[in-house]
Amino acid sequence: MTSREPPAVLVAGMHRSGTSMVGGMLASLGIDMGRRLLPADVHNERGYFEDVDIVTMHGELFAELLPEGAAGHVDWGWCEQHELDEARLAEFGARARTLAAERAGGGVAWGFKDPRTTLTLDVWEACLDQPRYVLVYRFPWEVADSMQRGGAPVFLTNPSYGHRIWTHYNERLIRFYERHRDRCLLVSSNALPGQLEDFRQLLTGKLGLDLASTDLSEAFDPALFQSQADDKRADLMAAAYPECVRLLGALDELADIPARGLWRSEQPTRTSVCGPADAADVAVSIVVPVYDDGVYLLDALASVEQWADASHELIVVDDGSTDPETLRILDAIRARGTTVLRQVNGGLSSARNAGIERARGRYVLPLDADNRLRPGFLELAVAALDQAPDVGVIYGDRQLFGARSGVYRQPAFDLRKLLGGNDIDACALYRRALWEDVGGYDTEMICLEDWEFWLHAGRRGWQFRHVPQEAFDYRVRGNSLFSTIHDPAVRRHVFARLLERHGQLLHEHVPWPLRIVSRMATPFLSERSADALASFERRLFWRTLWSLVGPGGFIASDRRR
Repeated sequence: MTSREPPAVLVAGMHRSGTSMVGGMLASLGIDMGRRLLPADVHNERGYFEDVDIVTMHGELFAELLPEGAAGHVDWGWCEQHELDEARLAEFGARARTLAAERAGGGVAWGFKDPRTTLTLDVWEACLDQPRYVLVYRFPWEVADSMQRGGAPVFLTNPSYGHRIWTHYNERLIRFYERHRDRCLLVSSNALPGQLEDFRQLLTGKLGLDLASTDLSEAFDPALFQSQADDKRADLMAAAYPECVRLLGALDELADIPARGLWRSEQPTRTSVCGPADAADVAVSIVVPVYDDGVYLLDALASVEQWADASHELIVVDDGSTDPETLRILDAIRARGTTVLRQVNGGLSSARNAGIERARGRYVLPLDADNRLRPGFLELAVAALDQAPDVGVIYGDRQLFGARSGVYRQPAFDLRKLLGGNDIDACALYRRALWEDVGGYDTEMICLEDWEFWLHAGRRGWQFRHVPQEAFDYRVRGNSLFSTIHDPAVRRHVFARLLERHGQLLHEHVPWPLRIVSRMATPFLSERSADALASFERRLFWRTLWSLVGPGGFIASDRRR
């Protein structure tokens, strides 16, 4: 394992798996990771430690070897129906040798990090002299979550890609490690923060590297890789994606620093959110409708299992899904004991109503399949309703992730302002008696059914209370149901339905100068003519207002969502 020049050190592994953390450590230990590196950004404030020229080569290589426009993520070398041609990969050996020659020499250990290297390891092995490798893996549920939080459109619209690319990359790590284990370290980024000195000793002992005596704890932010104890996502992934969990177990068996003991590797457990046997003891029914959003659903259910308690029950309503992935996931969660109701597709309102009809709890919490509960809200909201019998709804703030990030602070309830547009998300805790009083969600609403529901409750005198706490994670994506409000035909239908259902309330809040005609003329008109005149006034005012600043309006804030 000796050579005339210090060996090259290559860092590889699935994207979002901690390769940047390892690259930063090697740099702090004296390894030259490159002079032209990708700059840090909001997703990685400490930097990526990726050599621009090598990243560029890999990107051009994948673009040439994979079909243009193929379904997948070509920049990461993965497509749904196409594999990289291993024979043609070798054609890039000359370019790789040129890049290596520019970096090597001078008696200084050098290396580079690029997750894409995982798919080109054999190319670099053929053109370098006894290189060393640090191969990094991370829990698949954390990688998939990180990809969603990154907000790249390809993953927001194809959430299953996270699991599939994770499998693709880590299968190649295992195959390469098994052939070259004498010059490789296989390391779990989940376990690494607690074994920094073991990592240093492996670098010097197994890989024979001469390193600086730097304190590795200063080279990364350990908070980024703190795994949650008893992470419910692991159980759900074991049920829905058993191949990922088997592969994770195989990585742990081979690894120099494994994650063994940091996750539960046995068969998936049954769901913990079944509610008490006695219906009178069920405090909260959490109702999650789903339509072809099975991959997102796993995150939603994991958050429920993480933060709900023994007095809560979970009901999933399949609103006629046809996506094979979603149907497979629904079967998997039902096998774990989750209550899954299935119905012909009837829309979100119909699915929520079906779940609440089945619910036994005195309180109801609707949760969209692509959102996630936040810690603490359920406990706080239940206590608030228990202590205030005059309050019907408790709602909080929302944490945005995906295509946008940040915290959206929801305002205090004001029925008059609610007429102009909805600021209260469906994910709020309310009394089942409220749902019964308003007759459930309006199945004629194509979207914004929660807006109509809150208007109806407010009109009937129910009290709302805002609590200054983040209630849930709200996934922002371009193809959500909310985006349909930008369709003019949908907006016309929704607005017409609101005017039909809440005509009197809306007319009362038309500014009085615009109602002066009906007020003056009503005594001289028949009841039918007076109603028609009032209808014209409220349609004129509210349609104009909603078209400008209401949901999907020309200058509305939700145009930026």
